[in-house]
Amino acid sequence: MDIEVTVPEHNPAVRVARMSGRLDATTYGTAQPILVQALESATAGIILDMNSVDFVSSAGLRTLLIVWKQASAEGKPIAMVAVQPSIYKIFKIAALDKIFRFFDGEDEALRELWS
Repeated sequence: MDIEVTVPEHNPAVRVARMSGRLDATTYGTAQPILVQALESATAGIILDMNSVDFVSSAGLRTLLIVWKQASAEGKPIAMVAVQPSIYKIFKIAALDKIFRFFDGEDEALRELWS
């Protein structure tokens, strides 16, 4: 799993984590500290760009839940953007579509959560 963390031009208080590959038992150990660091460096919240994520296992879901729990405790929203239909289905089956906020793209998430 590759993760690139950037700062949106129009909102430096938010971080965008662009993820690609598989978030599973072999990659969560590398992904989790990067996502936690991105969250900690953001004063307002984080966007998880899932456009290039092609698989999420239960270990991957657990990682995302850990990040969500920390974000919630700090009062920082998490936005999931560009989630592939097959990945969204995993969130829906696990009833995690009730806690994560999903958006088509980064601009929509920034508008809805941080404007």
